[in-house]
Order: sequence, then C-alpha cells, then structure tokens
Amino acid sequence: MATRHPTPETKRAAADELPRRRLALAGALLAITLAGGWAAGQLGGPASPLPGEGKPDGVHASAGPVHFHSRLDRRSVLQGGDGAFGVELVVAADALPTDRMARIPTDLVVVLDRSGSMQGKPLADALGSIRELIGRLGADDRFALVTYASDVALAIPLQAATPENRGRWNERVDRIGPGGGTNMAIGIELAADTLVTNRQAGRMPRVILLSDGHANEGDHSHQGLRARAGRAVAGEYVLSTVGVGQGFDEALMTALADAGTGNFYYVRDGSDLGEVFAGEFDSARETVASAVAVELDLGPGVELVDAAGYPIERAGRTARFRPGSLFAGQERRIWLTLRAPTDRLGDVDLGELRLAYRDPQASPGAAPRVLRLDEPQRLSCVADERQYAASLDEGLVVLGIARPALATLKLDVAQSLRDGSFDEARGKIEAYKARNRVVYGQLGLVQEEQDSFREAEALERELEEAFASPAAPAARNALSKSLAAQGQDARREGAKKQK
Repeated sequence: MATRHPTPETKRAAADELPRRRLALAGALLAITLAGGWAAGQLGGPASPLPGEGKPDGVHASAGPVHFHSRLDRRSVLQGGDGAFGVELVVAADALPTDRMARIPTDLVVVLDRSGSMQGKPLADALGSIRELIGRLGADDRFALVTYASDVALAIPLQAATPENRGRWNERVDRIGPGGGTNMAIGIELAADTLVTNRQAGRMPRVILLSDGHANEGDHSHQGLRARAGRAVAGEYVLSTVGVGQGFDEALMTALADAGTGNFYYVRDGSDLGEVFAGEFDSARETVASAVAVELDLGPGVELVDAAGYPIERAGRTARFRPGSLFAGQERRIWLTLRAPTDRLGDVDLGELRLAYRDPQASPGAAPRVLRLDEPQRLSCVADERQYAASLDEGLVVLGIARPALATLKLDVAQSLRDGSFDEARGKIEAYKARNRVVYGQLGLVQEEQDSFREAEALERELEEAFASPAAPAARNALSKSLAAQGQDARREGAKKQK
C-alpha cells in the first residue's frame, strides 16, 4: 500500500485545529464561570501537550508534613476580555504508617438538638450514636455534651474519657429527653465557651453541631448564628454541622460549617450518625495541620472571585479563606476563580499565594508555619487569539468544567426546589446540557458529552418524581437536602475522611 503523505493544506488544518478547540473551550469556560462560579472538582490527571509556550506546570511548596501545589489553567488572558482564569490548589499531608501514627489527644464537644421535634427515633438514633462515640474515645481524649432546646445544658462537662467517666456519661445520655423549641445560638455559645475556657496545648478541639429543625428561638438570624460559629476561627477549633431528617435549614447548616471551617453532613433518618461522628473524631485525632488559611496578596487589578464557595475575608489587596484542618494522608483539591486586568498588553503581576497552618503539637504561642510557592506564577495579557488559545491547559480546563459544573448544577437545583419552582429547576438542567453540548461537541469528546447527559437526565428524573409524588412537598424537600449535600461535597473534594 502506498504511503500517504500529508498535504500542506492538511498540515495547516491540523495546526489550526488545536487553537480553535481551545478558543471554543475558553469561551464555554468563561460562560460557566460567569453563570455560577467554579468549585473544587476532579481536576487532576495528565494534560494534553500544547504548542507554543507549553502547559502551565504549576509550582510547589512544602513545610513539615504539609505540601502545597498551585497550577494555572492558562498562561494568558485575552486583551479586552473579562480576564477570568482558574487556579487549582492541591493541599496535602503526608500519610504515616499506622504503627507510626501519632494520635492527637482530642477535645470533642457534641452539641445536640433535643427540641420537641427530635422526639422518637431521631433522638434515639442520636443518643445511640453518642454512646458509640463515647466507646471509641481513648483515655487521653476529652468529651463534652451540650444539649439545647428552648434552654441549654452542659449535660456532660469536658472531662477525660476514663473508664469510670464513660460509664457515668452513658447514664447521663440515657436520661436525656426531648422538649421545647430550637435555640441553636445558646448551644453554639456554650460549646465555644467550654472549649475556650478549658483549652490545653497539644490537643485538637472539635465541635459537632446536630439539628433536625429550624432555629426559632433566641437569636435565630443567619448572621447572628454565623458569627457564633465563626468563633471557631479565633479559638482554632473546627465546627462541623449535621442536619438530620427533613426539617432543618440546609442553607444555614452549610453556612455554619463554612464559618466554623468544618464539614456539612445530611443524614436522612439518623441511622448514619455513628459513621459521621466516627469520621469527624478520626479526622481530629489524626490532625497534622490546624487553622489552615490560604492567603493571596493580589497584584494590581487582580480579583479573587470564588474559592470553592468558602467565605472570603478581604483586607486591602489581601484575600484569605480558611479550608479547615488537615489529617494525615488527606489531599484537598480547591479550585479558585480569579480575574486579571485586560486593559494593557504584557505581563500581569498576580501577587503572592501562600498557605499558613499551625502544628497542633507545637508549644503555646508558636508562630504558624507558612508555605510560599517556590516561584511566582505568571500570566500575560495578549492580543493574539492563537497565542491565547495555545496557553490553555486543555486537560485541566476540561476536567475543571465537568465536575464543578455538575456540583454547581446540584446546588442551583436544590435552591429552586426550596423555592418550589419546577420550571426554574428544569431550566437550569437544560442550560447545563446546552453548555456541555457546545463544549464537548466542539472538542470531539463524545464520551464526556454522553456522561454529562446521563447525569443530567438522572437528575431530571429525580426532579420529575419529586414533583409528581403524592407527597410532593416532602419529596422536594428531601431531594433539595440531598442535592445540597452532594453539591457541597463535590465542591470540596477530599474535605471529609472516607471510610
């Protein structure tokens, strides 16, 4: 068979194809970014080689057991464009062999809603899970139980988990009964006071807040409750939240977990509470870095738009967010969306990106460790569309669209369900499918397009069943809470300890 040599026209077409694909990809990416923001997702894996300048390989930093990696999804922004670009952060801690694992003594405080709505199985499940948790504690751990309804009580003061104390604690747990409203504020306050006034160096404090209903007594404003949960930052402890059943406010419980630098969990009927408690306890006692904070000293005109949904603290040109703590072997992937100025050509000063954390076993007053990247990451503003297209890391950008977009879709549909709008929810699913049709179609990624449609169609079926159900309001409520938890977990890849 004769060998077929490519013609000059074929060579030119092949040379033009990759930049065209990247331009199409960039346009779709910007549309998704502006529509709802990006979140953390499955962003790893090999990236396709690029012509011209090559792909952004990223830069690293390490200090002790903690490692920090940052990678841009492009090397340039287009003059006159909106300047949006993405940064993948990987924050990881060394995994230690089990026989060398230094377990951190833990101060664990459970804040239990015992209001009237917890009567029956919800409270029984919660109390049974607390007994299981007590059985897991080591002699060097300390435990406290705060219960709240219309009033608040320190049912178990913070004490060491000796065999004698564990026996007395189980007796006290047996005497807890339901009744009253839901004054969540005083429950959070008492837990914070308990930890702060009894703080000891070398211990890892953690609060788990549980509720099955809406806060309806005391200061039940979202702002007031978030401020109370935010005491975890100054107190350098973690506050995670657990919503049980169908009556709680998932938007509030998610916001409280964010303010407390912890995790949000949805437990449908209480039977999985034991697993939640165990995961939070194991994460705490395997902590290698606490009070983790990512700080960006932004260059002129550079803006941090989104940090996987974490609350962003701003002071002048410095932006900061707090993703919590790290346990041994954990790997967190966090996607940042930023904007760079596009009014003039040339290099763009992105500023400095760093990570600070505390060693939980360091002496009191020890300064935090700070990781600074081993070299600055660079970005240019260019006028040439081919040069811009060539600078995109296709592998990172495509994967950055796939997972975060689905996470955002679930969160958006959950909000529409809370509002009771079927048409709005379905419209969001259709918009997701249309965007992916453009992205994957233009890039020739048939399998990715099929996968995204299957996911969207499965979500559509769940939506239709929820609205067609004889118990439609309850079904919509359950689906909203489930999607909110799924979306939040997808935005925060690696945040929870997996069994």
